[in-house]
Amino acid sequence: MTATTAQAITGSRILAIALPVVVSNATVPLQGAVDTAIIGNVSSPGALAGVGVGAAMFSIVFMGFNFLQMGCSGLTAQALGARDSRRVLNTLARTLVIATTIAAALIMLQAPILWAMLRFFESGAETQEAAAHYFRIRIWGAPFELANYAVLGWFAGQEMTGRLLRHQLATTLSNIALSLLLGVYFGMGLTGVALATVLASGLGLAYGLWLARNRRRSYAPDWAPDWPRILQRGELVRVMALNRDIFIRTICLTMSFAWITRLGAQEGALILAANVVLWQFLSISAYGLDGFAIAAETLVGQAKGAGDRPAFRRAAILTTLWSGGLVVVVSLAFFALREPIIGLLTTLPDVRETAMRFAPWAALASAAGFAAYQLDGIFIGATASADMRNAMLVTAALFFPLSVGLAEAFGNHGIWASVYAMFALRTLTLMVAYPAMERGVR
Repeated sequence: MTATTAQAITGSRILAIALPVVVSNATVPLQGAVDTAIIGNVSSPGALAGVGVGAAMFSIVFMGFNFLQMGCSGLTAQALGARDSRRVLNTLARTLVIATTIAAALIMLQAPILWAMLRFFESGAETQEAAAHYFRIRIWGAPFELANYAVLGWFAGQEMTGRLLRHQLATTLSNIALSLLLGVYFGMGLTGVALATVLASGLGLAYGLWLARNRRRSYAPDWAPDWPRILQRGELVRVMALNRDIFIRTICLTMSFAWITRLGAQEGALILAANVVLWQFLSISAYGLDGFAIAAETLVGQAKGAGDRPAFRRAAILTTLWSGGLVVVVSLAFFALREPIIGLLTTLPDVRETAMRFAPWAALASAAGFAAYQLDGIFIGATASADMRNAMLVTAALFFPLSVGLAEAFGNHGIWASVYAMFALRTLTLMVAYPAMERGVR
């Protein structure tokens, strides 16, 4: 009996995986919302816009490497489906080595990276100064943030989303507490917010590694790091080939989101500040919906590792149906509560008024994007990284010129319409590739 058929794929099993992730992931943008609220209530629109630009910088710098989480999750799930305990543990060790190496390179190259980012995000002097200050502090958290991706992916690939929740809560709650302590109580403002993120990432990593050690003791107590095997050239090439494709896909995706920020910056500091506030709607919903995408990663990956095509298809369909149900609730709630939510995020009158004009776009954006998020989870679990890369390359090639045209024709309404267009293109291109991917499960 295979690992997947031994435990049926049911709604309750999907919820057991997804709900802890929904709760934990929803807290991730919450820390961003707290940072936005701190700066939005004590500083100028230029400083608030600087936080948005700084966050967008790290969407490129760090999120470009979230293949560490995706790759670790998919490979771990397949190793678990194949009942290979040593490969499960070696996957985490190998991914941590890669994460540490990349982080060291980012720190050494921080000056040219910052220069390129400031050239990309054309904005006013106050915004650029605030963004550069934020970047110079937060880049030192690179080893912690990238290693956390590996740990989160490892837990997700094993259906251990309860531990993932505890790990994420430790990181997020410490970040919120430290942001309030340093940013507000000690009056450090932007400096305190950036420093809090670095310190919280380190605390979260320490706790995550402690949880991973406990898992190792119960799962494979005789395991010890086999460094010649972990660092074997063939294994590293296999992982890096997978990660290369996900990296290309993720860079295209994060550059697309960063491009949206750039288009907003060209509309002026007020529009950019309003979009920073509105982006919290999409961030919170996206991180919440990621719970069902991770359920797809886990169950699809285990089904592929066991060679069980019916379980693969059932996992893909059921997780998508659950995700669709959640997005309806989230979208309606955001639309109904858009005014009080914006009021919590900023007290700047001009920013609030501007944000309200475009709030319906942001409140309903998750409904446009949920299918793309869910397909990402399915393809990650199947480690179909080349398909993900190709789909995103096609999407990017169509999105960038389309977004420019929409922004020139309709201003900020056109910018938000381009977000919807990008989601539609991602969904369509992945759906085209899905049938062949499923046929490859055997």
